[in-house]
Amino acid sequence: MNWVDKLNNFDENNIVCVGIDPLIEKIDNLGLDLFDWCKLVIDTTAEYCDIYKFQFAYFEEGGIESLTNLKSIVEYIKEKYPAKIIIGDSKRADIGSTAQAYANSMYDYWGFDVATVNPFFGSDSIVPFSEKNGAIVICKSSNKSSHEIQNKISGDKYIYEEVIEIVEKCNSSNNLGIVVGATFPKELKKIRSITNLPLLIPGLGFQGGDFKSTIKAAEGGKNILNSSRGICFPKDRFESLSDYSESIQKALNEFIKNINLVSS
Repeated sequence: MNWVDKLNNFDENNIVCVGIDPLIEKIDNLGLDLFDWCKLVIDTTAEYCDIYKFQFAYFEEGGIESLTNLKSIVEYIKEKYPAKIIIGDSKRADIGSTAQAYANSMYDYWGFDVATVNPFFGSDSIVPFSEKNGAIVICKSSNKSSHEIQNKISGDKYIYEEVIEIVEKCNSSNNLGIVVGATFPKELKKIRSITNLPLLIPGLGFQGGDFKSTIKAAEGGKNILNSSRGICFPKDRFESLSDYSESIQKALNEFIKNINLVSS
């Protein structure tokens, strides 16, 4: 069973994803080490969250010790919450044997269900992933400068439309999806109108994406709705660990409420 099969097992079309972005200064202020912080966030949210996305850069920033904690927490989720989907948000990309090595690393060593991939090398960077567990390919990202490349015209199409065509051609194993940011609902609506690929949608909450415009634009397929800092660090200061846990749960409940208000 690949990650898309697991995704299709969920009844909802709009599926909650908590992004694990370990901001070390904030974690230190809580008096927790990295593993215990990750475990607290996951255990606090697991009842209502089906997907976890690990931002690789923050773990790499912390060096070998942080990466060791990342592997341990992935193993913890797989053992305690086997139905969850675990995304390695690494945006890996290369060609040939190097792309294959990245795919082997993300799946055989780290144990992620799926990883994010940058399509700038074309299908050569996607196929090694699609031949294993699959990939979620950057299409129209949530950052402000994404238009500098992704909205350029190629022939009679935008670059992000060309990316969709490439992904669909590589999707013979039905294990590919694309990243489309909530911060661009117009493009999101157009993308959903031309593909039923699963969408990973970051940008709700902290980055300013609007729930109603995003969910309405994405109707017609499976959508992974991600919030990272908005749930993991919902305010600047916490009185205690119990206050922190309660704040996470409150932020998650509010996130789900906002989804349900539009979806119902």
